[in-house]
Amino acid sequence: VIDKIKAGLEGELPGVRAWAKMTVRAVDNEKENLQILNDWLSKEKLDALRDAAILIALFEKDGEYCFPMIKRPENVKNHPGQIALPGGSKEEEESLEETALREAQEEIGVDPDKIEIIGKLTPIPVPVSGYLVQTYVGVMDEEPEWKLSENEVADFFVLKVSELLDSDKDYYETWDLRGFEAKVPIFKVGDLKIWGATASVL
Repeated sequence: VIDKIKAGLEGELPGVRAWAKMTVRAVDNEKENLQILNDWLSKEKLDALRDAAILIALFEKDGEYCFPMIKRPENVKNHPGQIALPGGSKEEEESLEETALREAQEEIGVDPDKIEIIGKLTPIPVPVSGYLVQTYVGVMDEEPEWKLSENEVADFFVLKVSELLDSDKDYYETWDLRGFEAKVPIFKVGDLKIWGATASVL
């Protein structure tokens, strides 16, 4: 499994084609959706975004590959209450890979020395919070002892890769977001609803 993931990460990434499917959009207005998306991919808009990084930390458990996710607290500024991958904004003196590893250690206790980064995905712009997010994929030899940050983690989940693959890829809900009706694509895994930038990454 890991060899296949490595091979996929080393090849040409699908980029926009992959994450645009899970992007929140105006209902029944695909032309406007595409225009908005292309606008955010302009060099001017991308240059204005701050750098951030997140981590998909894979490990094998009971014969299946899994990865950790968190629920963000309701009192944080960006993406309150959402299901997310561990990560955060880049500090001045570090690389984006170092950002992903540092944030995973701070939020859920992953030891950077015990994870091998095997590749990265296409960066994704997140206009609502003003970040350009780089996703790194890493592998651990075993499930670590999780140490959760009280300030940054409201809840914690370990998802099987198979659960994500088996979820309904065409499921969506219609929500009122900031006063406009939006079509929100969602990965439903058990009671979890994964949407927004995290769904686009996955």
